Amino acid sequence: MAEAQPDDWWPDEEYVPYLEAEQRLYAWVLARVGGVESGEAMRRAVARFHYEPMAERGLMTHAGAWRIAMCDLFGDHCHSPAEFGLAAEYAAEERRWFHDE
Repeated sequence: MAEAQPDDWWPDEEYVPYLEAEQRLYAWVLARVGGVESGEAMRRAVARFHYEPMAERGLMTHAGAWRIAMCDLFGDHCHSPAEFGLAAEYAAEERRWFHDE
């Protein structure tokens, strides 16, 4: 009998595209809000949202990209996209990377 997968099991075919979307969204925030050059922003994104083996994968949500970028740029996560005039643009980026639009 096959062993049941744990509740947090996340196969690579789902995890990797999500991870890459998270990286792209985080890099977008660093570039748009922090003025970080796009190549450097992506390098930081890959370092921040790195590939984790199956046994170490935790919960990720696309809200995490904004919150973590705010912490990295400003030391807290209390800023919203609207504060930077980016609410609509950020929502469009979320749809683009997380919903294949």
